[in-house]
Amino acid sequence: MEKCKKESFGTTTLSNLGVSTIAKKRIGDIWRETARNEDGSLAIFGVFTFIIILILGGVGVDIVRHEQLRSELQSTLDRAVLAAANLDNTLDPETVVTDYFEKAGLVQYLSDVRAEATPSGRRITAEVDATVPTYFMKFASVDKIELASLATAEQGMTDLEVSLVLDVSNSMNDMGRLDKLHDAAWDFTDIVFENSASANVSFNVIPYATQVNAGADLLATLDLDDAHNDSHCINFEDADFNTTKLEFAQNENGRRYEQTMVIDPWYRNSNASGLVLPVCDPDSANEIIAFSGDEAAIKTMVESLEANGNTSIDIGVKWGAAMLDPDNTKLGGTSGYPLKYSGGNLKVMVVMTDGVNTDQFHMPDPYRNGMSDMYIYNGKTSMPARYKTCSGWYSSYCSYTNGYYIPENKSYQSSPYGGNSAQQMEWKDVWKKYTIDGHAYRRYLASGNANDYYNWMDDTHTAQGNTAKNARMLAACEAAKDKGVLIFTIGFEVSGTDANTVMRNCATSASHYYDVEGLELNDAFSAIATKVTELRLTQ
Repeated sequence: MEKCKKESFGTTTLSNLGVSTIAKKRIGDIWRETARNEDGSLAIFGVFTFIIILILGGVGVDIVRHEQLRSELQSTLDRAVLAAANLDNTLDPETVVTDYFEKAGLVQYLSDVRAEATPSGRRITAEVDATVPTYFMKFASVDKIELASLATAEQGMTDLEVSLVLDVSNSMNDMGRLDKLHDAAWDFTDIVFENSASANVSFNVIPYATQVNAGADLLATLDLDDAHNDSHCINFEDADFNTTKLEFAQNENGRRYEQTMVIDPWYRNSNASGLVLPVCDPDSANEIIAFSGDEAAIKTMVESLEANGNTSIDIGVKWGAAMLDPDNTKLGGTSGYPLKYSGGNLKVMVVMTDGVNTDQFHMPDPYRNGMSDMYIYNGKTSMPARYKTCSGWYSSYCSYTNGYYIPENKSYQSSPYGGNSAQQMEWKDVWKKYTIDGHAYRRYLASGNANDYYNWMDDTHTAQGNTAKNARMLAACEAAKDKGVLIFTIGFEVSGTDANTVMRNCATSASHYYDVEGLELNDAFSAIATKVTELRLTQ
């Protein structure tokens, strides 16, 4: 019986296969050549790079889709809540918001609408929620991106501070301009308070002519040179217009402001004493009203404004900006105003003029203070004079004598009228009694020399002119705008390119400048009042 033979195959080798030595060498060469060959490696790298780019690009697509929906929802939210918050809109706020989203094809994302009354108007809040499914980010286990947003709008301001800077120069008496200003400022006040809460409104009214009458209370917070109680104006220096801040009474070494003297540079008043038109108007009708929330008092004030004097828009703007600067809270006393530049408060300055900056007059040293060379007794003054006396049958013997001229009597005498009872006058009292021109004219009468008139006129007053005052004004406007104050300007029947340019440059932008005539003044004030109390997004 033949037995089965068991064979062991073991490991397969080239020898097992019966391959010759030459063949073995050839196969080895091929193997080594294949191992060294790098052809095709970039293709593999390219495949991996493409996959990475595809993934990253896909993530970008998902993000863009999310951002597109977010933008559409936010835009619709903003428009919807603004429309719903408008007090002129009598429809139900939720209905208004829903209608906006339905028309945009996004109503499925609207999750909540809330309406609430506020002291200053109405507040509307709407919320949206959305889920954006991902196409590519799901490979990183991110299947969706959540989206949530809200918007809140309200009409009326949380806190509104207004400086109303009004031209009451003499030209406002022409063509019924002052009456139109009375009506326009009254309507402005009415609209602001109607759209706001009086408790959250601070009103400053700054009438300006040649100067600004700040009033005794405001000036009491400052250190003053040549202080007096006859009127309440300040002669600001150039540097003062580069800032909205004021420097307050602190110590003897602190800043001291030069108080405007009681002077009249316009009228001669040759036959009587007393002033006709002081540079600083002492009339309380044109005194600054500060930090007021009293609607009735403000309306009464703007209806009572009187017009006289030159035009100093620069000083009006300086005071208007100062009344909005929180560094000047000493001006507001216990009122808490001006508020800080933050939160929901809005600071607005409205500057109105019917012309251009004109001369602002100052009394220079040494005629501001100290003793003069004049005397007074029982209302009659005496001023030094060299006069001629003659004697003899035909007055043939004449000589010149140093003595005094008494303007009220138009006579000369060797000593002051009243003798030892006459009192030497301070310069400030001279300017209360005589206008600058009237004083110079009396000096001419005393000497008979016309040069004395012109010399006294030149020496006893100086003036800031249009160019300097325009520069001051624009500096004050820029200082206020830098602090975030919103400035509207109104040119009322102004003529000339320069006047319009200066007012336009003072405003926050060209669109904040109103060039108006006649009854358009009321339209301008009303439009501004509506703008500053109009709808605003708070979130």
